[in-house]
Amino acid sequence: MAVIDRSAANVTLDSSSTSGEPRGFRPTSRRRARIALGAALAAVAIGGNLLVYSSLDDTTGVLQVVRNVRAGEMITSADLRVVEVDVDPTVPTVASDQIGLVVDQYARVYITSGSLMVPQLVQPNPLVSAGTSVVAVEIRPTRVPSGLRERSRVMIVVLPSNSDDDVFVTTGRVVARGDGADNVTGVFGLSVEIPEADAARVAAGDDVRVAVLDPGTDPASEAVG
Repeated sequence: MAVIDRSAANVTLDSSSTSGEPRGFRPTSRRRARIALGAALAAVAIGGNLLVYSSLDDTTGVLQVVRNVRAGEMITSADLRVVEVDVDPTVPTVASDQIGLVVDQYARVYITSGSLMVPQLVQPNPLVSAGTSVVAVEIRPTRVPSGLRERSRVMIVVLPSNSDDDVFVTTGRVVARGDGADNVTGVFGLSVEIPEADAARVAAGDDVRVAVLDPGTDPASEAVG
């Protein structure tokens, strides 16, 4: 009869299972590539965030208009404030240290509150130059030509009140225009700069029409340049 020494077998098995160094985690080559890719993406994301946060501090102090300024009004320091903005260098603005360029200048057009100040919005001379007058013209909204805006060059046509009178025609520039038709009268108001000699005739006209002309050379633009 064969006798098996079980204690010896157990010792042999135990020694074989514990022999050698313990084996650690060894990722495959595919897993190593994925880990490297993940680390690279994380680095790119961190770099992008740092770039964004650093650009947030790249602001410039510029001038902003704090009230509605009508065309022809003089700009004062009380009409402006300094705001920090991040704008493209190609966007026209007025830096806070250049406030002297716009203070005591005249608004060329209607400037709404909250607008960033731009050099082209002002001019050194009043809108009403020597030899001209500004008259109010009322026209029906359906007769407002497309493209009519402040500083538009226009033809003013005054129709006669009776057949014995002639049609009167003159030219001028729009100084200011209303936001829309009046709720009561239903007419659209314009302030137009015309030759002083024609002011009385246009102001007394009951039926006035307006036509937009080629802009030509604006004296206000020449003053700015």
